[in-house]
Amino acid sequence: MNRIMKDLISVIVPVYRTEKYLRRCIDSILRQTYKNLEIILVDDGSDDGAPLICDEYAHKDQRIQVIHKKNGGLSSSRNAGLDKAVGKYIAFIDSDDFIANDYVETLYREIKKNSAEFSKIDYKEVYDEKQICEKSSKQSVIYEGEKVEEAYFDLRIDSVCVFLYSRNLIGDTRFIQGVTSEDIPFNFEIFSKAQKLVYIPTVKYYYYHNPKSISNGKFNKNMINYLLFRKQIYEYCRSEKKRTEKKAEILYARAAMGLMARMAIYGIEDELEEDRYKKIMRKAFKPHKKAFFSDRNTELSRKLLAILVFDFYPVATILRRVAK
Repeated sequence: MNRIMKDLISVIVPVYRTEKYLRRCIDSILRQTYKNLEIILVDDGSDDGAPLICDEYAHKDQRIQVIHKKNGGLSSSRNAGLDKAVGKYIAFIDSDDFIANDYVETLYREIKKNSAEFSKIDYKEVYDEKQICEKSSKQSVIYEGEKVEEAYFDLRIDSVCVFLYSRNLIGDTRFIQGVTSEDIPFNFEIFSKAQKLVYIPTVKYYYYHNPKSISNGKFNKNMINYLLFRKQIYEYCRSEKKRTEKKAEILYARAAMGLMARMAIYGIEDELEEDRYKKIMRKAFKPHKKAFFSDRNTELSRKLLAILVFDFYPVATILRRVAK
């Protein structure tokens, strides 16, 4: 491996109000077995101690550079990092998460070995500080040509944090600013133009359940973007008569079900009308429920949950007490 450790890899870390977790994140990057890194910490106008921590680490390690900018959101931070990065390959890590010591090496090795444009590993959700290393005996899977776009749906792609991308593949693709769930359209564009992906079925990324994260807690109005992006992709596949139309339809239905379940179990922000958003989810789900329930890759537990939240919503809300 040492003989091919030549390419500079840029690791982009958006930072906003993660003072409590930031050191763990940066330390996990500094422990990487692959050393030729450019680490870009993007301080998105954070008003806690995170900016000072960023500067502290930049003084300790010359591979680290810090961008201080006005608050503009996650997409803005990632785009700022992309504009600054000079590495041949690009990785994204969220500042409240952490990675295995060979996260970069694993992704990079498989790209080089298979002459791929990008690579993917798996993630594990964690609730405490303990890092659990997991090994897999499964072989890497190669997707080429039209199979790459199909992989976007088969692998149920959301986060960019489980990928290593070729800089050339990203090109001028950027994150849509001012919205949440921005990973979805970014990755769809990447998968649509890529010719070769290698997927390594092993856990190397640890997603921390930060209780203050925008992805946790009650349903809020920004979460509707998740549904809208899934709808746009489905409508695109349908209008273009893509082979992936049915797969896109299933993910659209899953998005509606997932958001309906979030409202039922975790509640909804006080300023929002619950009945209005329930109608939105039902309208989105109903025409596609057949595709959802007939999908062999959708777990039985998820199908049962769909029946619960769409047909017995008042009963489902009882689960809020358990969630609390």
